[in-house]
Amino acid sequence: MAVYTIENYVLRYDLDQNRPWVIFHYQVGGNWKNVNWFPPKEDAVYLADMLRNETPIYYVESGGKKWITTGAEQIGEEES
Repeated sequence: MAVYTIENYVLRYDLDQNRPWVIFHYQVGGNWKNVNWFPPKEDAVYLADMLRNETPIYYVESGGKKWITTGAEQIGEEES
């Protein structure tokens, strides 16, 4: 399983295709990589909230599957 820290992101909305467009950047061995992702439009508000308010966020690749995830938090933890 490969786990990368997402360093920054761009959240766009493609008006021609009527869908969100997320681009996030991470490093592998000092080289910048990026992922272009077109999630379902109903997920855009949740992704924007996650990307803006959670830290750290990771990009994970494992067995042909890919996902983003937050770091572990205590239940009931308040934002600082």
